[in-house]
Amino acid sequence: MGKGFGLGCGSYLSGAGLPIYWNKMPHSGVQIKIDRGGGVTVFCGSTDIGQGSNSVLAGIVAEELGIDIGDIIVVTADTDLTPVDLGSYSSRVTLMTGNAAIDAARPLREKILSAASEVLKIPAEKLMLRNSSVLSKNGSGEPVPFVDAVQWAETKYGILGSVGSYTPPSRGGKYKGGGVGPSPNYSYSACVAEVTCDPESGIYRVDKLWMAHDIGQAINEKLVIGQVEGSAYMGLSEAMMEEQIYRTGKDNPGGLHKTPSMLDYKSLTALDMPEIETFLVETHDPEGPYGAKEAGQGPLLPIMPAIANAIYNAVGVRVDEVPITPEKIYQGLKGLKSGKPRGSGVIGRVGPNKFPKITFPEAIKVKSVDG
Repeated sequence: MGKGFGLGCGSYLSGAGLPIYWNKMPHSGVQIKIDRGGGVTVFCGSTDIGQGSNSVLAGIVAEELGIDIGDIIVVTADTDLTPVDLGSYSSRVTLMTGNAAIDAARPLREKILSAASEVLKIPAEKLMLRNSSVLSKNGSGEPVPFVDAVQWAETKYGILGSVGSYTPPSRGGKYKGGGVGPSPNYSYSACVAEVTCDPESGIYRVDKLWMAHDIGQAINEKLVIGQVEGSAYMGLSEAMMEEQIYRTGKDNPGGLHKTPSMLDYKSLTALDMPEIETFLVETHDPEGPYGAKEAGQGPLLPIMPAIANAIYNAVGVRVDEVPITPEKIYQGLKGLKSGKPRGSGVIGRVGPNKFPKITFPEAIKVKSVDG
């Protein structure tokens, strides 16, 4: 009694199939230039807001060209210089920018290998780019420095530059909402939460989380683990304390916000975080760059049900709304002791028993072109 484990599962999209601007143009674009000194510069409109997308972009181009990631200059988020990217939202950047980066890098790789083939008298299909060199796939001959091969390619083709873009496959039906929901691919998550809950007061703590996330393929393993654990932090805050509270009554018909600042709106700190054990499940999704898909938001989804299930396992109280607070657990414990339902109509259950009454504004009607 007082110790519980709970399981929760969830899934999430890797960007929507329909852009935020309704048109048929690409969702993401990448431009690459290679100078005759072997320097590689990658231009992209995607914005790194801490998730590590610049590293992913550089890593993919480095993989395609067989060079070190530290030898790539990344220019992003400058609309004067970079091609379009629709934004860092909806867990879409790795998938869409990554595919655009591959689309831009592969023609350059083919040009470099083609030029090297002519000089080395070896068929291009028997050569590869690796370790900043051109190598024979069978291991024969001496490696040729990448910079030499770049100069051969510029001699043959002129200035080396390439662009790539990505547009999701068209899916979904021709009806309202049919183009937004379908995603190029979906991630899947599972979480086990261990909690300790006081069966008298309802005060509880989360002792440990086990997080498993199907990320398709890890482009950068440490970044992905950071993303998964960051999602766990968001999910924990939502499950335990984040809440929108409004003042109601005739004196506040508009419903003034009770927690208008981060001083009042509570979320966890680093000191509040439990131990997290993370498992990356790689499934190599065919739509993603090298099989990758999202890891930014999906892992937060199973946190809330896992904690709710763990509390139920610990003290027998079912809380069906977030945040799951000690006060709500205490209400459920009182219901269990009295044997009477409280509010929800079910003994030991806390949460709404009907959809809240909402006064919706009158619908806006737009006339069609034909009247």
